Amino acid sequence: MSLALQMSEFEGRLQRAVQQAKLVLSSQKSLQLPNETHHGYEDKFALVERVTQLTLASQVNCFEAILGLHKEKWMEVKRWAERAEVSLRFTAEERCSFLREETREVEDASRSVTEFSVGYAMGLTSKTVTKETQFFWNFEVTYKVELLRGVGAEASDRLLLQSHSQSTELKNKTKVSPRPAANVPAHCESVRITELLKLLEEHDGGLRPIFQIDRSSPKTKTPRRNAQTAAIAEYLENLVRFFMSVTRYLESLSRRDAFTSSANLSAETIFVPALPLFADAEDVDLQEVQESGPLCLCNETDRDGPVISVADGNRLLKEEMRTWLAKKESLAEEVQDRGVFTPGAAFLLVGLLHCLEVVKQWCGSLNFVEQMLQDQLVAAIGKEVTVVDFAHYMRFHYRKLFREAFQPTAFSFPVRRDPRHSPEGTLSIEEKGGAGPLCSICSSREGQSMSFPLNASTKVSFTGNVHLHAWLAHEFAGQRSSSLSLLSRAQQFSCFMVLVGRVTSATEFDPKYAILLQNKDELEIPLDLSTIPTPQEFKDAIESLSPEQQAFAKAFRAMQLESTLFGIVVVQIKPQLEQLLNLPVDSLTKEIKLTQEILQLFVKFQIPSDLLSFSPDLLQPQEAATPCKRLEVVQAQVKEMTSMIEGEKVQELQVRKAEEELKQAEQLKKQKISEEMQRVKDQVTNNINAIQLRGESLDSLMQKSHDLSSTSKHFYKAATACSTRGMRGSRRALGGGGMSGGAPRSFRPSVKTGLAPADASARFLGGADDRLGHGSFEPSVATNIAGAAERFRTMSSCVSGEEMITRIEDGSQVEAPVETGQPVPVGPVGESEMVSKSSQRDYSGVPKELDAQFERFGSSLRPTIITPGSSWSKRSQPGVLGARKAETLKAEEQKREKDSAFDLLDALTRSGALPLSHAEMHIVVAATQIFEKTVMETVIQENTNPIAEVERSSLVIVSTIHERPARALIQDACRMRVAAGCSELMDG
Repeated sequence: MSLALQMSEFEGRLQRAVQQAKLVLSSQKSLQLPNETHHGYEDKFALVERVTQLTLASQVNCFEAILGLHKEKWMEVKRWAERAEVSLRFTAEERCSFLREETREVEDASRSVTEFSVGYAMGLTSKTVTKETQFFWNFEVTYKVELLRGVGAEASDRLLLQSHSQSTELKNKTKVSPRPAANVPAHCESVRITELLKLLEEHDGGLRPIFQIDRSSPKTKTPRRNAQTAAIAEYLENLVRFFMSVTRYLESLSRRDAFTSSANLSAETIFVPALPLFADAEDVDLQEVQESGPLCLCNETDRDGPVISVADGNRLLKEEMRTWLAKKESLAEEVQDRGVFTPGAAFLLVGLLHCLEVVKQWCGSLNFVEQMLQDQLVAAIGKEVTVVDFAHYMRFHYRKLFREAFQPTAFSFPVRRDPRHSPEGTLSIEEKGGAGPLCSICSSREGQSMSFPLNASTKVSFTGNVHLHAWLAHEFAGQRSSSLSLLSRAQQFSCFMVLVGRVTSATEFDPKYAILLQNKDELEIPLDLSTIPTPQEFKDAIESLSPEQQAFAKAFRAMQLESTLFGIVVVQIKPQLEQLLNLPVDSLTKEIKLTQEILQLFVKFQIPSDLLSFSPDLLQPQEAATPCKRLEVVQAQVKEMTSMIEGEKVQELQVRKAEEELKQAEQLKKQKISEEMQRVKDQVTNNINAIQLRGESLDSLMQKSHDLSSTSKHFYKAATACSTRGMRGSRRALGGGGMSGGAPRSFRPSVKTGLAPADASARFLGGADDRLGHGSFEPSVATNIAGAAERFRTMSSCVSGEEMITRIEDGSQVEAPVETGQPVPVGPVGESEMVSKSSQRDYSGVPKELDAQFERFGSSLRPTIITPGSSWSKRSQPGVLGARKAETLKAEEQKREKDSAFDLLDALTRSGALPLSHAEMHIVVAATQIFEKTVMETVIQENTNPIAEVERSSLVIVSTIHERPARALIQDACRMRVAAGCSELMDG
């Protein structure tokens, strides 16, 4: 049942109880529910105290009326409770013994009548009689209720309160006992009542419960959540378990007894005095309520406030006793003193059921007070605050708390060379659900140098801006405000690369994923969050471990802390291409087609950068290397390489076509051989048949068969030799130039003929195989292949075409020239660009710094590990006019994208020799503030302001990220308030 439904049902019962209470109390009383009258927060404490006092007083009165626990016995038991535990125990025993055996005659229900006449009418009636044996058993039930000191080992440690023994007869048709001969014990249940005894004290000849909430204790959160109320709740919970166990057993006895089928065994008519009510009128004298009956007083003096007075409480207790006595009288009339369920058992059952109702009323009253707090808070705010609302408020709160330079900013960054250039795209971390970009605390540094490996032998270095982001997440009752995803968007005719991984040291980045984005690509990577224990939780967990176990746990936690550094590197492609190809700055900014062609050559065909870059020896003598001329040279190189690749594509198509034709020729040869052999078989068969018809001799037949066999073997050898020559020719024809994995091959002229192997295969196919109907191989194909090979060799040696032709005609060896242009830096970065190590920050130590700060200031923050999800979403547009398509990138596709991106990086950096000059790094470190309950429950039940808790945690994080004291980060208007709440943080 939901809490709202439970409270609705409770309020309905409470309204009915109020009407009855108004009849009990003076007509001058104005009883009201707490949510219908104005009152203070202290009045809620007084209300819980009064309801608890009424509940305990009701129990004392019920124990006295039901179990006979009078004052003298209470006093004796209280003395027990001073030195030992006191418990209430119920035990029952069942025995079944044989009484007698009886046999009787039983008439059959059907009978027959026969009439006949012998001179006069005469009737005859017959009937059937059956003998039946019955066995009678004595079933005896004995139960007792007693108080025990300790375990009740001695007779002096046991105080008998009530004992009943009753028996009944059971009958059976067989001599088999209907119940066990002895069931000892048939039921046994006990409960500690020491807590109740400690709260009772003697006063004016009676007992009164003493219950008061310690409002000054740090454990006291609300009237419902405090140490005193929790102790009563634990006691009542155990008492309810005892009551329910005993009532189930007594109800089972009532069901076995036929004499109690019509008895009303409910406790609905007994008044429940534990009511959470406020009263306005003055109390009458308490003495007039004490004149009759053993009443348990609630308190000696009244507390100022609207709660009902002591006198009114005693009137309610008196009404409870009156209704109980009336119920007892009705039970005595309804339950006969026969069988195993006697009136005494009925009194005990109904009394325990009433005690259950009293405890249920107490629980409902406390929940009612707590629900009243929540309703008042919702009325003040206008809505129930959710985790999303709380996240929105904290953004507003940060703007009021921190100075402008230190306020959290949106994690959304343009990818561009500098402010003068338009962005190539954007990089952001978004909160799903329309919340927008993630707000993080950011600290940036310029000129930070780092590196990452492409493979075991290649390491790439880069220098650029490094942004350290810290994000404080909130989690209430296991629910976060939203989930995160990394979004990367590329503009049309733009491109950049995104690498995702971990920061492993001060200068090392370990990329786990990489992808190239271009031409309106959109990539969404979901980010999974997982937390590790707080520093204090970790310290408490390893406290009782051995030194070796502690060392193991600390080493593993160090790895977990390092894993909280989530790194993102953005590499711009165009500036790196300009540096790689020896082009001036901004040369490729407006060269969209050229940039696309260069990327295709690098990514798809893996062309070495030396074949495309500018070098001075490509210029004419005395020609100046102007920016335009440099660009023209690169354009010419790209154009020539593109033409060569197109020619290679045409050649591959021709080779594949020739291969298919050769396959068809081989199939045709096999078919002809098969037909010829079948013809020979048919001829042999016909000759044999003809010889048999002519009747030739056996010797003549054998001689002709031998001649025919020699002819067939000669034919088969000739056919096999022809087929072998054809296969060798086909292999030579396929051994020419081609593309292997996108890279061009070199071609060698034939030593004997001076032609390429393709020319030799063309001769073979055009001559020897003409008898099979195969067309000739065009000599122009071989010429084109040889020409393409020579062009490729010319470009690879970086010399002019005419010079290359001259050298080939002369038979001299072509040597690659040595570049005489500007030297290319080999190291990661020049000395002029190096940032002094003293100004560089070791970001790998940030998690440990945060962990130490969390432990120092007692924060409940948990370090959070950010991990890319397993399934990515990519949206792309194949062409300018093409429709956008979406695809999902799983592990295989992600690996393919990473390999392609790393191949491009290998080309852009000349296998690590050229540093990345235009790269930007984002490092994200996250922590999560976890609250066990929802926002409203945290405020109401825990009496905790989550805003103050998160504010304290954010100050710890901001101070660590910016490496400044907290007092230098917040606005002047907030300093006094923050210092009052966490002075040690302001001083540190």
